[in-house]
Amino acid sequence: MAAQPRYRLQGHLLGACSCDWGCPCNFEARPTQGWCHGSYVWHVEHGHYQGTSLDGCTFAMFIQFPGAPHEGNGVGLVLIDDQVSADQRAAIETLIQQVPPFHIFHSLLSEFLGCRTLPFALHLDGIHSRLTIPQTVEWQLTPMTNPVTGLDEYATLLKPTGFTSQEQALCTTTTFRITAGDFRFDHSGKYGEFSPFDYTPA
Repeated sequence: MAAQPRYRLQGHLLGACSCDWGCPCNFEARPTQGWCHGSYVWHVEHGHYQGTSLDGCTFAMFIQFPGAPHEGNGVGLVLIDDQVSADQRAAIETLIQQVPPFHIFHSLLSEFLGCRTLPFALHLDGIHSRLTIPQTVEWQLTPMTNPVTGLDEYATLLKPTGFTSQEQALCTTTTFRITAGDFRFDHSGKYGEFSPFDYTPA
């Protein structure tokens, strides 16, 4: 039996998709519109893969699914911060294709558009976090708004069986759009989350 790869990744992720606030997928239900366009951005605060330090690395996966994500047939694209080194990029590309939870999404793709390196401007501030990639991505998390009072609404989902994270601060987005050639969507004002993650071999 092949030895498991050595890795440990700890940090925070931003999540967003085309679903209504809360996202039915969190509760094993079908996407709000029957299809899903979504993304995660992972910022590794402390981590390594097979001896390569990934401290401070940021990368994102964007996917368009024609149905529920678990049904597959997705089209996916990975963007990597251009501040990572060549060794770190190679490690991230391996993680995406071979290591959970990343490879779970990769396995659901019928078309993988590859990895692209671009300049990230990431500001981490809980459910006020934002990411800008010039001419490509605009992403701003914001609290949900109570439709009766007009006040900010806060919610935390605890999900011990979650595979991307087990605790999610639920929110929405003021902007969530990507333009990368023919791969593009804009689902501003839909689901958002901010979550800690800690990945290591089972």
